[in-house]
Amino acid sequence: MNAPAHPPLPSSVSELRASLLELLDTCPVEKCNPADCPLFSLRKMHYRERLLWFCALSRDDLEYLAAYHHVCMNVKLDARRATTGDSQ
Repeated sequence: MNAPAHPPLPSSVSELRASLLELLDTCPVEKCNPADCPLFSLRKMHYRERLLWFCALSRDDLEYLAAYHHVCMNVKLDARRATTGDSQ
């Protein structure tokens, strides 16, 4: 099965930040902080420290984070479908 194409990235940095902000708190797929996530240690920091780190990211960093999240999300959803037998 081919992975879906990456969704188009928001056109502005502020839109890109807004679309990724939820990742600072939890994995939106697993609704927790999985240890295999590169943001695992960050999520253990105080929210203000997480936000300062996030606000310092460049557009390239944000685009990388968005692409990484998209791939990771698809891998996790595909694994979930495989274990439940759901083909959709």
